[in-house]
Amino acid sequence: MKSFKISNNNGISVRLLSYAGIIQEINLPDKFGKTENVILNYNDPEDYLDDKFFLGALIGRYANRINNSSFNINGIKYELEQNEGLNHLHGGSNGFHKTEFIIENHSENTLTLSHLSKHLECGYPGNLKVKVKYTITKNNIFDVEFFANSDQDTHFNPTIHPYFNLNPNNKTIVNHRLKINSKKILDVDKGFIPMGNFKNVDSTPFDFRSGKVIGVDLNKNDEQLNIAKGYDHCFILNKGQKIAAELSELESGRLIQISTDQPGIQLYTGNHLKGVFSKNQGLCLETQHFPNSPNVNSFPSTIIKANTDYYSKTSYHFKLV
Repeated sequence: MKSFKISNNNGISVRLLSYAGIIQEINLPDKFGKTENVILNYNDPEDYLDDKFFLGALIGRYANRINNSSFNINGIKYELEQNEGLNHLHGGSNGFHKTEFIIENHSENTLTLSHLSKHLECGYPGNLKVKVKYTITKNNIFDVEFFANSDQDTHFNPTIHPYFNLNPNNKTIVNHRLKINSKKILDVDKGFIPMGNFKNVDSTPFDFRSGKVIGVDLNKNDEQLNIAKGYDHCFILNKGQKIAAELSELESGRLIQISTDQPGIQLYTGNHLKGVFSKNQGLCLETQHFPNSPNVNSFPSTIIKANTDYYSKTSYHFKLV
């Protein structure tokens, strides 16, 4: 396991690990000029080996959940590991979040990692070559780009899993303000699986279109919130949006704008954090395709055709309120 730092000349830096491509630190100045790490982390990289929360890690081959841990491609049924009840979560127990990546390139502001996910690794078809490139720009943008190619048709839906807390002096994100450019979410069953129902956010706790403090509706008596014990839902991003989501915290003055080419963003408010962390201490905004897409024909497809290049990009623009 190796550690790398990338940075720009504006006091912004990111620390990354070759193990799981983990984002260990995102160091940002606040409105007073004080620089702090704004994601949950372990100070000792070895602690990530036993982590159960996907802390800061690359997620793949498939982010989020696949119902009954199986899917069909070209008439063949593929069985995946059942690592969350009957379902398959975040690529399985030996997914990207438990993989040592190869270092392809490292410079002052860029790191590129790669991995060959072999045929039937975690149950997925195809030998899949994956690269992820992290870049800090002079304009205070953190870009995360995925490149992939498979020798067989396969499903692929990667993401990253940092838990943000823009004011690490506070052990909760309930006072953070969040805006999501989304009119609809995917409601889930008791197994956290969306079955294809698109739920309008109007007059629900899931309406973040104008922006609101997360704690306002977090503990409301709502069927979907009760299932997840908070927010753990995929928001369908409005087509044509330039900014998918915006997260801010007034005391520190920090603000992050997220843009992506992905159709959804999973909001997870750290409902099950425990141990050295506490519930709601951090939140995830995971840009991705929809959960269970391989089994729902009405969802955008996550299939990569054989020998066809895959590319996706998510950007985090760091600003002050």
